[in-house]
Amino acid sequence: MTSANDYEQLELQQQYSRINVRWDASDDELDNDNSSARLFERSRIKALADEREAVQKKTFTKWVNSHLARVTCRISDLYMDLRDGRVLIKLLEVLSGELLVGLPSNWVHRDPRHA
Repeated sequence: MTSANDYEQLELQQQYSRINVRWDASDDELDNDNSSARLFERSRIKALADEREAVQKKTFTKWVNSHLARVTCRISDLYMDLRDGRVLIKLLEVLSGELLVGLPSNWVHRDPRHA
């Protein structure tokens, strides 16, 4: 014989089992159901990350140029202009207030990607 409390428990279990069906679905079922929503979300996240990187690059370029203005030097592309290290040495000299050891006169920059 079941009591009213047992009946309530059974009813609650049935309600929760209907709710949990969604969470028990396989990944394939979820991907098929939300594929366009997931693609949109991923593309939006990528776009925001790219935008953030561009803003950071622009901000850091302005910061570098504000310091390099003391030695009448300027960069336009952060990655390309600091790549060989010459402008980076100038920036370090400006920031530290010390003259760093110069490069040897026969020094030639070799890009490791093209070696």
